[in-house]
Amino acid sequence: MIVTTTKSIEGREISRCNDPIAANVVIGTTIFSDIGASYVDFFGGRSTSYEKKMQEMYKRVTETLKQRAQAIRADAIIGLSADDRDKGTSNFKL
Repeated sequence: MIVTTTKSIEGREISRCNDPIAANVVIGTTIFSDIGASYVDFFGGRSTSYEKKMQEMYKRVTETLKQRAQAIRADAIIGLSADDRDKGTSNFKL
C-alpha cells in the first residue's frame, strides 16, 4: 500500500475519498533510557534509546493505519500527518 504525506500520487487518480483514519500509539521508556536522555540533555548529543522508541512508534502507527485503510478497501493513504509529543517523563505519544 502506498503511504504518502503529499495530497496526491503522481500518475494516479483519486477515484474515491473515504473518511479520515487515525491511530495513536503510546510507548513507555525505562528509567535507564530516561537517565541516559538526561545526560544527553545536559551535555548535548543524541539519545539513541529515544530515537529507537520513536522509530518503533512510527512503524507501529503506520502499520495500524495500513490495516485500517485496507479494512475500508482503500489502496493508498495520502496526506499522512504525524504529531509526536511528549506525554510524560517516561512515555511518548504519536
